[in-house]
Amino acid sequence: MKAIVFFKAVQNLQKTIFTTEDASRLMNKPMNYTKVYLHRLKSRGYLTAIEKNKYTLSQDPFEVGSNLVFPAYISFLSAHYLHGLTTQIPVLVQVVCSKQKKTISFQGMDIKFIKFQKNKLFGYSKQKFREKYIFLASKEKAIIDSLYLPEQCPISETFEALQDKEIEIQKLIEFALQMDSIVTLKRLGYLLEKQGIDIYPTIKSELNARYDLLNPLLKRSKNNSAQWKLNINDDFG
Repeated sequence: MKAIVFFKAVQNLQKTIFTTEDASRLMNKPMNYTKVYLHRLKSRGYLTAIEKNKYTLSQDPFEVGSNLVFPAYISFLSAHYLHGLTTQIPVLVQVVCSKQKKTISFQGMDIKFIKFQKNKLFGYSKQKFREKYIFLASKEKAIIDSLYLPEQCPISETFEALQDKEIEIQKLIEFALQMDSIVTLKRLGYLLEKQGIDIYPTIKSELNARYDLLNPLLKRSKNNSAQWKLNINDDFG
């Protein structure tokens, strides 16, 4: 099969990532022949091998990252960037998924996979991106994910993202409750309070008396929030 015909057939699959088995069916050829054929196309720079028996014609790390495993979606600082909530250009693509997966490098950019329990994979959708499609967290879910795991996104960036006027406060609360994480609720309440938004009456029954860290990456400070039962160990304005 001529390369141009093969590429057209792959595009018709409407799959960012295709497998050796996919290619074998498209060409109606045995696996051994298909592997050699794909290796030749790869050697000529016509396609990229992502993992064993997985290939792509895409050049975009965001597209590849969110389509490599299912279910999965782009979140944290990467999502803030795509939503225009930060001016900081991400140095990697952060992908939430339900399986343990090693970081891979693609087109000079790392794609990092962050494992969540399956019941925490929600609040995302398929979005058109640069004439292709990616799976992307909503603004609200990216914020909640960032408060759930501040190790993946600086608290200061999350605070900045919260200032977007399109953010739906009720959706933030619903997503935080759905994450089933008390510390996430505390962090959300504290950051919103700093912006003059009080959600304490709505969620106070969900909180506990333990003083959690606002930023788990920093040492405990002497500054506490008695209302939110948070140790305020990060200063971001």
